[in-house]
Amino acid sequence: METALKPKHVSLDLGKGVLLPSTLTKRKLKDLDSFFADTQATETILNSGQDPIIYEVYECLQPQELGHLNFGTTILYPGKIGDEFYMTKGHFHAKEASSEVYLGLAGKGLILLQSRTGISECLEMSQGEVIYVPPGWGHRTVNVGAEKLVFFFMYQADAGHDYESVQEQGFSKLVVERRGRVEVVDNPRFAIKT
Repeated sequence: METALKPKHVSLDLGKGVLLPSTLTKRKLKDLDSFFADTQATETILNSGQDPIIYEVYECLQPQELGHLNFGTTILYPGKIGDEFYMTKGHFHAKEASSEVYLGLAGKGLILLQSRTGISECLEMSQGEVIYVPPGWGHRTVNVGAEKLVFFFMYQADAGHDYESVQEQGFSKLVVERRGRVEVVDNPRFAIKT
C-alpha cells in the first residue's frame, strides 16, 4: 500500500536549539498575561511598552491523524514576572489518552505535571534528562536558570491542546524565587472546575 506522506529529514542545531525546517511560534508576555500569578507586575511591564519574548517553539507538524507524531524544540528564555520564573503556557491534551516526551538539550528548568483533579508532580529538566508525560497529565515547563532552557518534544499529532483549562484554573503550583532560592509553592488562584 502506497502512502501520500513521505519520510522527512529535518536538522536540529544543538547549539541554538533550532529545528529546521519547522513552523516557528513566538510567545510574548502579552500572550501569557493571564497565566502569570502577579497580574500587577505583568500589567506594569506591558504598560511600559515592553513585551518580552518568553519562549519560542520550532515545530514539525504532521497530519492530525492517528499514527503520526508532531515534534519540535522549545527555547524558554530566562527571566521572571514578579518572583515567578518564565514558563510555558502549559496544557492538557484535548485527547486525554495522549502522552508526550521531553528531552532536555540545554539549560536548567523544571516541568510541572498535574492531573485534572490537581494532583501535581515537579521534575527537574536539564541536558540529557528525558521526561515522560503520561496520558491525562497537564504539563508546563519553567526556566529556573540564568541561560535559555532548550528541550525537544514529541507527541501524537492528533492529541490536540487544551490551553483553556489551564488559563481558567491555573496550575496548582507556582515556581518562584524566594530568598534567592527556587521554590515550588501553592498557587492561591488555583481552583478545580466542578
